[in-house]
Amino acid sequence: MGEGHFTVLLGPESDYGRLAAAHKYRSARASLKAWRKLVGENRLRVNLVNHLTKPGERRSIAHAARMLGIAADCGVGAVVSNAVRYAAEDQAVTADILDAARGLTALGEGPHQVNGQGWLKSPQDMGSIATEIARAADAGVTASELITLTAELAHRCSIDPATDMGYGTPTVPEAHLTGVTRAPAAELRARCEAALERVYGTEADRTVHGPGLARRDWETPRERLDRELNTIENLGFCAYFLTVGHVSGLIESLGIRHAARGSGVSSLVNYLLNISVVDPLEYGLVFERFLSDQRSTLPDIDIDVESARRHEIYRLVFDHYGDHRVSLMSMHNGYRARGAVRDAARAIGLTPEQTDRIAKTIWRVPAGELRELLEIKPELAELRREAQEDPKVNLLIDLTERLDRLPRHLSMHPCGVILSNASLLRRTPVQPSGMGLPMSQFDKHDMDPMGLLKLDILGVRMQSSMAYTLQEIERTEGHKPDLESIDTRDKKTFDLIQSTQTLGCFQIESPGQRELIGKMQPSSVGDLIIDISLFRPGPMQSDMVRPYLESRHGFATPNYIAEDLVPYLEETSGVMVFHEQILNVFSTMTGCGLASSDEFRRKLGGPGQDDVEEYFRRHATHKGYSREIIDKTWTALAAFGSFGFCKAHGAAFAIPTYQSAWLKTHYPAHFMTGLLEHDPGMYPQRLILAEARRLGIELLPLDVNRSGRHYRVERIGGSERVTERGSGRVRGDRTGDGAPVEKWGIRLPLTQLSGISRAEIDRITARAPYVSVADLKARARPHAPTLDRLAAVGALDTDVFRGVSQQGGGAGVVVDSEGGSRDDVVPGAPDAADRPGAVEAVPVQLSLPLGAHLETPYEARDTDDVTSTVRTELDLLALDVSAHLMVGYRERTRTWPLTRAADLIRMRNKSDVWVAGVRVSTMTPPMKNGKRVVFISLDDGTGCVDTAFFDEAQKLTGPDLFGTPMMLIHGTTRRTGPRGISLTAIQAWDLTALVEGETPLPFPPSALKEPRDWPRAG
Repeated sequence: MGEGHFTVLLGPESDYGRLAAAHKYRSARASLKAWRKLVGENRLRVNLVNHLTKPGERRSIAHAARMLGIAADCGVGAVVSNAVRYAAEDQAVTADILDAARGLTALGEGPHQVNGQGWLKSPQDMGSIATEIARAADAGVTASELITLTAELAHRCSIDPATDMGYGTPTVPEAHLTGVTRAPAAELRARCEAALERVYGTEADRTVHGPGLARRDWETPRERLDRELNTIENLGFCAYFLTVGHVSGLIESLGIRHAARGSGVSSLVNYLLNISVVDPLEYGLVFERFLSDQRSTLPDIDIDVESARRHEIYRLVFDHYGDHRVSLMSMHNGYRARGAVRDAARAIGLTPEQTDRIAKTIWRVPAGELRELLEIKPELAELRREAQEDPKVNLLIDLTERLDRLPRHLSMHPCGVILSNASLLRRTPVQPSGMGLPMSQFDKHDMDPMGLLKLDILGVRMQSSMAYTLQEIERTEGHKPDLESIDTRDKKTFDLIQSTQTLGCFQIESPGQRELIGKMQPSSVGDLIIDISLFRPGPMQSDMVRPYLESRHGFATPNYIAEDLVPYLEETSGVMVFHEQILNVFSTMTGCGLASSDEFRRKLGGPGQDDVEEYFRRHATHKGYSREIIDKTWTALAAFGSFGFCKAHGAAFAIPTYQSAWLKTHYPAHFMTGLLEHDPGMYPQRLILAEARRLGIELLPLDVNRSGRHYRVERIGGSERVTERGSGRVRGDRTGDGAPVEKWGIRLPLTQLSGISRAEIDRITARAPYVSVADLKARARPHAPTLDRLAAVGALDTDVFRGVSQQGGGAGVVVDSEGGSRDDVVPGAPDAADRPGAVEAVPVQLSLPLGAHLETPYEARDTDDVTSTVRTELDLLALDVSAHLMVGYRERTRTWPLTRAADLIRMRNKSDVWVAGVRVSTMTPPMKNGKRVVFISLDDGTGCVDTAFFDEAQKLTGPDLFGTPMMLIHGTTRRTGPRGISLTAIQAWDLTALVEGETPLPFPPSALKEPRDWPRAG
């Protein structure tokens, strides 16, 4: 123990402290001497604590006095502390609640603090405590000596982060690990120049006319590269870019889809290093928004990857660089309202049922404002009444507010990876993460001050969905498209986007986005960049959308403020949408340059805005701008500068947005399969199934011979003409000439079945196909409950085994109705005999005269009873496969005055309507006026109905507003364009309670109509 700078502090809970508390003086002395021998006298101190507990108890004055007396006898110095757990005296009860939460116990049941003395006391209070301990011990040690030793130890333990730990000095892995064999600046320049020739060829010296830029800002790719490299070299960040480029190469080596996001997309260097897939020159992106000579901290380069394979990347990075240079980043998770309610309720002894009910009534409510919101939110009225009547519930409200935002637990950050050189473990403590890799105990806010390279590798489920879509295309068609080289001006793709039928498409599937694209009618990737940038809280609150749309469609004249600002504002019809526009406008009118403009932009909306305004007005006046122009420009800057969106970020999102829409247009069945497999969107899987039905894609049930571990595309029957309803277009016919096309279906996987184990799935898929249930039982050995569940959802119907023929060795092979092989639908491999673990089937001939019902003893499902079939599917699959969930309500609502979602588009504005369906989305985004608006989307089997609940509707709806899965909504139509319509809600009810007669119908008998059959969904 002779190395290192440390001090061992023996407190009341140490082995020495416990022996002293138990009056075992001899053992206590032996323990203290053993510690002194181990670490040395100068590295050992006894920590005296007096929490004013009863004499004889831990942390009492008698306990502290005994510890001091023994320490004095043994020649070991002592210090005084208060074993602080909280800052203020009134936080003791909060600590008790946290103790109970940590132990999953009620108050008083587990280990807890003896009293509430563990707060940060003043120097005067601590001086008094030292005096009392010294007097009680009477060991020849004065209070002054105790205070002096305490101050000395505090000084010895103080650390200068920069000089002692190297914080603030950027570090990257050693050069040989990234393949760098020369100076980083020379290596980076050589790699970029080689890529420049490969990517641009003869165009490298041709000026690019980027949108959103003035003529004087246009430059050639070579000029842009030189400018960026000079900045990177001046800042000393060359090794950083080479490291990120190397990690990108590691990801590429795994065959994983990836692309940069954020302001890093503005860099041509990132594009040439294959970190980003967006050409910044093509979209007029400004490098200074990402990096400039005025920035001293490492820039952020975030990389989106397939979420399903993110851990593969982590492990490869650790394997390559070593766990002494790499760590995952942690995340300090704080209490939110529901978590606080559950932990506090357990602590004070509320029943689990009452706790669950209360927690479910709280929807996105700040825990620290819960009592105030009880008086405002209509859905909390019942909780308010309960708090008034039940003292425990009233106490729960106070405790919930106390826990607001306090750390609850430490977890692995969803995307952060820390890269450094071999000094990493001297800079950060680490602990095992949930996946077994080392995890830093520091969070993202510590990275810049520490000088550590933080690389965000973000798992994006849409990237996984698109990768799986491409995989299914290749499996079924023998080839796959290259999404990075598809035509970005495809008319059919933009027809789909403009139709607002964008469920499942990246970034543009939410109700608000579908409304916006319906109004905007995007026709280029540039339009998608603007759309994505506008649909953000800041622009929406700042009313940027309305003037943009009015100017775009010619209802208003664009306001460019000044002639020399037209190039920067023209692409957004005079509205400042992008951060990059703020930079260009500010730089043009003040002459300060783009780098300084970005620094000024960061101060807009903050305490430094007045200084920015003074600088802007003074320098714009000096450049000859009139007072009127300066006033108009500053109004726009001040209003939009703090709310704008980074154009580079919008461009990074627009590319996968277009790619997902292109896949939905040209490969709808394969794309919907990818969505179901990786569930990337905001809606439940059952809505994706409903969308697949709308597209004419058949949903194929579980089948032990055809279902595998994953959702799969299957060909259905022969070629046939499939025309989309109302469009005159042939689905799947990518040439548009009406030629016969193959119809596709989506086969559900065995993993969708509840209660089935992974081992059972492995055995079933490895040994398929089967000629009978007896064959399945003999070779796959599923448990009896699993067989029953498989039968209940049709996976063992007679049709499943029809067309499975016996082969020589006994194993079966699927054949079609005309005797041809159906190996295209067998998961895994063409023939069961080729699969690992495959064994011979039980020959049908050995069934003897036992009867066919013993070979396949389960009767086929009665699918005529659609309601019962759907109910079973929901119970066992959590999906309504055979038909839409609403089919069970059709018969009992046939006389109600309901309007189908599909019929709303033909209704006039402000029409009075009633709609019913399954809740698929609930959102409460921030609004411009600060008032809460609740947006609820329903699915009725014919489409989606988007509704908005304002204050009055929220009050009338009450507790049914949140959590009610089936809803009836009364409202008025709100037309948002030729292809957009939504509802403004008047009131909503629990549909199930209405149907069951628990709640009276909200419309009079005169509103009832003649029964009408709805088209069966599915």
